[in-house]
Amino acid sequence: MLALVPAAVVMAEPAHAHARPANGFSRQGPWNTKLPRHVPLAANSAAVVENIRLDKVNNYGSWAVNTDEYSTPIFTVGRDTPTQRWTFSDCLNLPELAPVIADSLAAVPTPADLIVSKGTDAQVTIYQPATDTYWDFWRAEKDAAGHWSACWGGKIEHYSRNPGIFANPLGATATGLPMGAFTIRIDELRRGRIDHAVNIATVRTRKDCDSWPATRNDGNTEGADIACEGQRFRLDPAFDVSVLRSPAARTIARAMQEYGLIMTDKAGALVTYAEDPRPSMAANGGVDPYFALMDPDDIVPDGVEKYLILGEIPVERLQALPYDYGRPC
Repeated sequence: MLALVPAAVVMAEPAHAHARPANGFSRQGPWNTKLPRHVPLAANSAAVVENIRLDKVNNYGSWAVNTDEYSTPIFTVGRDTPTQRWTFSDCLNLPELAPVIADSLAAVPTPADLIVSKGTDAQVTIYQPATDTYWDFWRAEKDAAGHWSACWGGKIEHYSRNPGIFANPLGATATGLPMGAFTIRIDELRRGRIDHAVNIATVRTRKDCDSWPATRNDGNTEGADIACEGQRFRLDPAFDVSVLRSPAARTIARAMQEYGLIMTDKAGALVTYAEDPRPSMAANGGVDPYFALMDPDDIVPDGVEKYLILGEIPVERLQALPYDYGRPC
C-alpha cells in the first residue's frame, strides 16, 4: 500500500479560473480536465481492457457502484467543528510511518456524527471550506471513549489549488489519489451531470507500476497487459449512452466519456465509487437517495441491487490511454 515514490504535486491555478469544480480541486488537475475526442490510446489498449473484462467475468460478473460499503462518506464541516488529535493505529506494523502522518492527525475537525464506510477499509472523507483543507483516512475507528484513530490517510492544505494528488506517501487510497477527487456525489446524480473523472478499481493491477497521477501502487500481478494503477481510461465516445436504462448510469457513462476513469486501487471486484448515502439518510428520514436516483421508474428488476446499474455499460468499450497521459512537462 505504501510504496514511497517521489512525487511533485503542487500545480498553480491561473487567476482567470472560472467556477470551482464540483469536487473542489483545481480546474487544472487531471480530474477536472476534459479529454479531447481524439486521444492517443495505449498500444496494448485492447489487451488491457480484455483483462479488466475478465476480472468482471471472474469476480461476481458485475461492474458495481460502491456506495455505503467500500466507498466513503463525505463530510463538509464548518469552521467551528471541534477538532481532535487522532491517533496513528499502525495496523500495518510500520511504526516508522507515525511521524509521516503526524501532522495530518494533529487537528482533525471531527463532527459528532462522523461515520466511516462499511467493510474492512473503514474510509472517511472530511472537507473544511473555511480553511480550504481536506482529509481522508483509511481504517479509521472511534473507540468507546469517542477518540478517533486511523491506520493511514492524509491532509491536503490549499485544497482548491491542489490538482487532486496527495504528497507521497499520504492518502487513503493505494495510489495517493484523494477519494474526494473522484467519488460520485449524490447531488451530481440528482442534477444529471458529473464534471470530473471517476474512478475504476479492479481485481488485478500491474505489480510495481504506477502511472501519473498515482504516486504509488499496490499492484499484485505481473504482465504488460495488466492495468497500471493511475492509468487513465475512457468509455468509447462513440458508445450511445442513451441505450442505458438507468438515468444515473447515463450520467456516469457520460462522465466516463468526457473526463475518463482513473485506476485508483485494486479491489475484490470491478467497481466505481459513489458517495456513502448514510449521512444524507440521517438528515432525510432514513431514505436512501440512490434507490430513486438509480432506478426512478423501477427499471431494474425486483431483487437486483442498486449497485448493479453499470451492468449495461460494455466493459469492452473502455479504452486505455498511455501511461502518464496528461502529466505536466
